[in-house]
Amino acid sequence: MSRGAGASVAALAAMAAVAAAGLLLLDADRLGGLATQTVAVLVLAAGGSVEIEAILSGLPVGLRGFVEVMPLGVSLVGALVLGALLVRGGRVGLLVRGATAVAVLLAGIAVVPLSVRGTITLRLPQIAPTAASGSTARSCPEGAALGGLSGLGGLGGLGDAVGAFDVGLSVAIGPTMVAATCWTVAVVAACWVVTRVRSVARAARAAASSIGALTVLLVAGAWVLWGSSAGGGVLLGSPLALSAALLTGLGVPWTLHREEILACLLDGTGSLLGSGLIAPGGPLTWVALALLLGIGIVGARAVPPTGGPMRRALGAAAALAPVMSLVLTILALATRISVDLGVAVRGFVQPVLDVSLHTDLWTAAGTGLVAGAVAGFTGSLLVTGTRSMASVGWRAWTDRVRR
Repeated sequence: MSRGAGASVAALAAMAAVAAAGLLLLDADRLGGLATQTVAVLVLAAGGSVEIEAILSGLPVGLRGFVEVMPLGVSLVGALVLGALLVRGGRVGLLVRGATAVAVLLAGIAVVPLSVRGTITLRLPQIAPTAASGSTARSCPEGAALGGLSGLGGLGGLGDAVGAFDVGLSVAIGPTMVAATCWTVAVVAACWVVTRVRSVARAARAAASSIGALTVLLVAGAWVLWGSSAGGGVLLGSPLALSAALLTGLGVPWTLHREEILACLLDGTGSLLGSGLIAPGGPLTWVALALLLGIGIVGARAVPPTGGPMRRALGAAAALAPVMSLVLTILALATRISVDLGVAVRGFVQPVLDVSLHTDLWTAAGTGLVAGAVAGFTGSLLVTGTRSMASVGWRAWTDRVRR
């Protein structure tokens, strides 16, 4: 039981460290409340939601809302640390360690946000005074932005009246606990499979090593090329970006839902979803195919070379298809983004923005079946061909060429 508790504590500590490092690289500490921001990122990484609330000084106006988006860089670190420590104890007692880890992690997720509270300081964007002065913002109709709420207590000139304001961050405990439970149970279930299937264990170790090396290279490259802020963004969000690229490149459709009066600020986003960047055969399709080929090769190398080439290829396809279906379904759930914002005036809340971006789960599952089968089949044939070439001496190859 102590090992399960220690695994959860280590996972939470690793997630908090990565979240704090990413925020520092993003220079988010200048907003104040670094500990509060770190806890907010940690909660989001566990699948929870963060509520925001601000009171604009000098005005009877408040901002309320919530944000749901998973910084998968933090989530992945926590899952790898938790899984590695649970598996280290072996198959015996795994379920007991897993149950203890679930309980301790949920307790940590519940206690940490309550013990660490604070505010961050934000400044109204340039659009606020523009809208307040009566002009339009991008394609928004006149009066659609914050200045259009002047009937709710006189918000005209909001951008001129308020510069910087404090924003309090809090955690929606109920939804966060449910999401964290699902996240932890999924990690424990994956550990159970790893301890019982050797080929899965080999593939998991290879995947973990590849993901770690790729993350380090991406963060270092972004830092060198574009500065520390880019490195921080990659550290927190690169798995999210790669997941979205994989889903999009494989043709899984995205749905953008936007409502309320500030939805006009996202008018250009719909055209992006239909642009050539994500069209079939576009750049993201090639990125997805490259990722799939790498997954297929890693999976094929983890399987012992038994039987003929075609039999091994069919076996790899059958093994990888359900795995990729499950992976794409999980990624479809993890890449959902939701933002809700409202303006509170004298006890009345006026919604101003409701945005959500998500993919279709059934399409992701079906696409994963097909993509996994193709990746496993192709990767196995490539690995078999590479092994065959490596087993033939250089002289034999030169003799064949001469003939």
